[in-house]
Amino acid sequence: MGAMFRSEEMALCQLFIQPEAAYTSVSELGEAGTVQFRDLNPDVNAFQRKFVNEVRRCDEMERKLRYIEAEVHKDGVHIPAVKEAPRAPNPREIIDLEVRYYPEEG
Repeated sequence: MGAMFRSEEMALCQLFIQPEAAYTSVSELGEAGTVQFRDLNPDVNAFQRKFVNEVRRCDEMERKLRYIEAEVHKDGVHIPAVKEAPRAPNPREIIDLEVRYYPEEG
């Protein structure tokens, strides 16, 4: 019974990925839900990291969608729950989503 509260067996691995394949590779690993990433540069400021602009854009889109969701709920419109979480969009799809839902800003 004590094993029920123990962690699963883990292995520490280091991956070397080409920059062009980094987004897809990390996305697939994240979707699998079987990996944990370790920050090898904890002393680097968040604004000095690669892909910071992409993360900001995603955060901003998430903020806007939360606002829209709150407004829809305020009007009493039911939003059905999704059965399965959507997969992470690729960078081009993110741009398309921005233009589609926020054309004045895209």
